[in-house]
Amino acid sequence: MGALVVAGVAAYASYVHQREFALQGGADRTSATLWPLSVDGLLLLATVGVLKPSRGSDRRTRSVVWLAFLLGIAVSLAANIAAAPALAWKPVLVAGWPPVALLLAVELLAHRSGDDIGGDAADESEDEVVDDNPLLARARQLDTRHRELYQRPVSAESLRKELRVGAGRSRRLVAVVRASSNGSGRGRMPTQNAI
Repeated sequence: MGALVVAGVAAYASYVHQREFALQGGADRTSATLWPLSVDGLLLLATVGVLKPSRGSDRRTRSVVWLAFLLGIAVSLAANIAAAPALAWKPVLVAGWPPVALLLAVELLAHRSGDDIGGDAADESEDEVVDDNPLLARARQLDTRHRELYQRPVSAESLRKELRVGAGRSRRLVAVVRASSNGSGRGRMPTQNAI
């Protein structure tokens, strides 16, 4: 709830600053009213794309998401700071803070919702992790590499970071990978390398 309040306040302040910037830049009232939505809207979409990449997204798609993210930050900060009444540290801080706060609040919300739903669905059973899950093959590869490098199985936290999934899903993936590497798996998807 707190992150939503922060996001709402920051979004409003950022909107007001960017609208003022657009008016100063010669936009008519309608365009100036819509312009901040295009900037912060793009930034919000890109933030979600960075935090929760879609399955099967290729390198080009990830590059576009990151480009949108970086451009969104740059334009939002520049527009907010340009709307400051003076280029002194206090007005610049007041004008520049809202897009930063908005970005961080959205990231906190995205991380929290990712942990709450465990990547996809909170009620996902272990069978669903094993059957028809493209993340399982990647988890097994990471486990194999981790065992070769560190002589121990990969942790759920390492999988969560590498695969960008929620904590619940990473724990289920680790359980399936460890069970199959110990020879106690169901045999539906055999391990690539028996360890």
